Amino acid sequence: MKRINGLLLLLFIGLSSCNKDSYLPEPELKPEISSAKSIQSFTFEAKNNSAQLLKDVVCHINDSLIVGLVPYISNDRTLIATFKTDGHDISVDGIKQETGVTRNNYSNPVTFTVKAENGSVKKYTVKLYTFTGLPIIYLETEAPVLSKEESVKGKMQIDANNSGYQQTVTEFQMEMRGRGNTTWGMPKKPYRIKLDKKAEILGMAAAKKWVLLANFSDKTMLRNNIAFELGKRFEAAFTPKSRFVEVVLNGEYLGNYLLTDQVEVGETRVNIPELDEDSPDSDISGGYLLEVDARLDEPYWFITKNNLAFTIKSPEEITSSQFKYISDYVQLAEDAIYGGNFAGPSKGYEEYINVESFINWYLVNELTKNNDAAFFSSVFMHKDRHGKLSLGPIWDFDIALGNVNYNGNNDPQGWWIATSGWMFRLFEDPAFRKRVKARWTVLKTTQVNTIFDFINQQAAYLKLSQRQNFNKWDVLYNYTWPNAVVLGSYDNEVQYMKEWLAKRIAWMDDEFKKMD
Repeated sequence: MKRINGLLLLLFIGLSSCNKDSYLPEPELKPEISSAKSIQSFTFEAKNNSAQLLKDVVCHINDSLIVGLVPYISNDRTLIATFKTDGHDISVDGIKQETGVTRNNYSNPVTFTVKAENGSVKKYTVKLYTFTGLPIIYLETEAPVLSKEESVKGKMQIDANNSGYQQTVTEFQMEMRGRGNTTWGMPKKPYRIKLDKKAEILGMAAAKKWVLLANFSDKTMLRNNIAFELGKRFEAAFTPKSRFVEVVLNGEYLGNYLLTDQVEVGETRVNIPELDEDSPDSDISGGYLLEVDARLDEPYWFITKNNLAFTIKSPEEITSSQFKYISDYVQLAEDAIYGGNFAGPSKGYEEYINVESFINWYLVNELTKNNDAAFFSSVFMHKDRHGKLSLGPIWDFDIALGNVNYNGNNDPQGWWIATSGWMFRLFEDPAFRKRVKARWTVLKTTQVNTIFDFINQQAAYLKLSQRQNFNKWDVLYNYTWPNAVVLGSYDNEVQYMKEWLAKRIAWMDDEFKKMD
């Protein structure tokens, strides 16, 4: 009986514990705080930017970079963006952004900060390019630029166009004139610009004088650029720096140009002491900048016994003692090169020339089979104070790399520079040949074989620019002097040049291997 009563007691207690008023409360679940902080779309809508845009500019988002392109020249980049975000709020420089309402200046990269509900943030950099994405140079002159001799005053404005090149000062007073020989007679003309004071341009060292190369005969627009890259890789003396730009002159779009250093004596150019009329005779050994130029288009020039024509680029106003010194020195160098003991340790050519500079200059021009570099024109030499005669800077490659239909220079085979001027004689020295061969072997392994990657990158960089350039200058289907081929498209022109260069490299490599 007691056993039964105990069981009943336990049953009663169990039932009592099941009363709803005795349930333990379930824990209260707190809502999760969101960490979302992405920008999902970003557009500049024409309806919100009717003064600046013809149609919507849809930007591409890649991780934390947002890129947009306004496909025409536009100076006003103060725009309203329309965006979608899953973040809690979004700001620029601490200013809250409202989609379709807030206006920002996109002339330089703009950083959007997206904040999540949990307080974490993600930053997005917005880069807005215009036209082709290249820097744009606007030139305004007081009168048309019609001459290589007479400069016209004006002003220059630079739009770095979010290119990555720094340009703190954007407006300059300047004067400009034409430049070039054959190229000045072409429809798309090259120019020389002189600023009123030295300035850094698109990340290039400060100077007054700059050159705009038109590259009209070169339908790839790359040959000078590639040669300068080879010059850097080969350590050719004072290789010019350059930037691709779009040029607008007095409101007219002129096309794609290569902005380069002027070949001149200066701290950021050919860095040798600069002579002038007041320099003492104790400084007479340097520095001089000369050009082998059969046209003799400078006020001061001389011709050597072996009929090489030299013009004096610097000093511009040369004294009689300076002129005598440099013309005599060049003649001594030539006499040593052609002398009976030219390869000897005493009174040989090494006493007068910087052989390393000759070799590096030679390899750039031979590899590109540069038509003008066969000691006819655009062959620059310089002489430092108390130094030897050096070759460089390299210059003028628009009819190199197979882009010429005479002298056999459309053929990737055959020596060109090695059989010209002083080089012909230097190659008769076994020691010189050995040094050239050794230098080629090193450069081919480390520098030449990768040049095609550089060419592909540059051609891709000019993808939009070349279209605009050839809309302006409709020449892809037409012969332009002195083209070796007419291929009808930009891609075909680039591929022809690459195939020509590949054959040239292979031929030179085989010939150097056979050289004793």
